[in-house]
Amino acid sequence: MLKLFIFVLILITLVLLSLFIDGVLKLHNQEKEYKKDIIRDGMEGYLDKTFGFDNVTIFKSIFDADGNTRYIVYLPKYEWFKSPKYEWFEVYATQSGFKHYAKKG
Repeated sequence: MLKLFIFVLILITLVLLSLFIDGVLKLHNQEKEYKKDIIRDGMEGYLDKTFGFDNVTIFKSIFDADGNTRYIVYLPKYEWFKSPKYEWFEVYATQSGFKHYAKKG
């Protein structure tokens, strides 16, 4: 009788644990979707709109001679079984919004 009770107790524990893990994973996916749905302003919004959500990484921010901030960003391109090849861009603010151009190198 004791063995049957322990077996049932283990089954109940495993079911509850699987329900908990499933709930945590659903919550994590909802938070990721919520982050994607937020309309971001400024530089992050421009990068999301131009290159896709969280595809580029800001490498460095620099100041030009006029005191404006420019950002050096990179976009990794993955090929099958090869190390990623990076594309570099310089992103800067203008009066009409943001602009970017590809950097050589």
